[in-house]
Amino acid sequence: MAWIASTLVAIAAAVSCSGERATLGLEEPIRVRATFKEGPLPGASPTTLDGGPAALPTVTAYESASTVVRPGQAGKVLSGRTTPGAVAVAVRFADLGSGYWVLPVGGPDPQNGGELVWQADADFGIGLPPGLHPLRVVAIDALGNAGTQRDLGLCVTAAIADNLNACNPTRNPPAAVISLSWDVPADLDLVVVGPSGRVIDAKHPRTEADAGADAGDAGAAVGVIDRDSNAGCRADGLARESLVFQRAPATGSYFVYVNLFDACGKGPAHFRASLVEAQLRADGVTQVPVETLVRTGTLLPAEANGGARLGTFVFEIPFP
Repeated sequence: MAWIASTLVAIAAAVSCSGERATLGLEEPIRVRATFKEGPLPGASPTTLDGGPAALPTVTAYESASTVVRPGQAGKVLSGRTTPGAVAVAVRFADLGSGYWVLPVGGPDPQNGGELVWQADADFGIGLPPGLHPLRVVAIDALGNAGTQRDLGLCVTAAIADNLNACNPTRNPPAAVISLSWDVPADLDLVVVGPSGRVIDAKHPRTEADAGADAGDAGAAVGVIDRDSNAGCRADGLARESLVFQRAPATGSYFVYVNLFDACGKGPAHFRASLVEAQLRADGVTQVPVETLVRTGTLLPAEANGGARLGTFVFEIPFP
């Protein structure tokens, strides 16, 4: 619609500073299919007691199917409504990034008094720090005037499974996580041999055979591998696999290997294997995940074996 395009040009002129550096916002923690502008989000803070002049446009609804986001996630839909005086909305993290995204609102919603609907498709940066981060939106009118900002609290997950402990410290993290990450879109596999000799990998992802290895381990947790990352050379943007124990693993030694299933036409894969364990915080009550063991290494394309071998041994973990 031509009027939307011309209005956005007017908004850009109204809310931007002269001489602003042109940028696509490719390094921003959130990327929206919209126009990027540097600087703070226009409008009044959500904590403002006085909502401002009634004539200013307002975001009346703001939602998403889930408020949990993982670093590198793509195509997350944000949506809502504004008062009829808005022609666009702007969005950015309250505490991250260097600017905001401006996108036009859509048509009226007859079920909500003619309020205007809006929708944004958002991608998130791979380096997004875990924890709670408010994602702010504000409505803007044709003159570039912005109303009061509105927050949607997003929980950014940690790279290694932590039961959302990074967002809510009262949630205990898993008792132990053995995790493998790597730096190219190749198909690597985390392989663990448990105390009973059972081999755990993405195709055999559970350790239940080990949970009863010792009569004293009746309450030991079943470990589960969370995903088969980059399986079949279909890059998932994660390049990480983890064996997650919600409760203490069965007593005994766990032997950890890294296997290059398929190089996927890529060069050397640099990997990082680690053990993360739940430990008490200083308060003596809540727990926090702590990395207690790390090994790094490199696998060459010639080492790809289609799962015919366990792979490269990286460390032994004796659980008491």
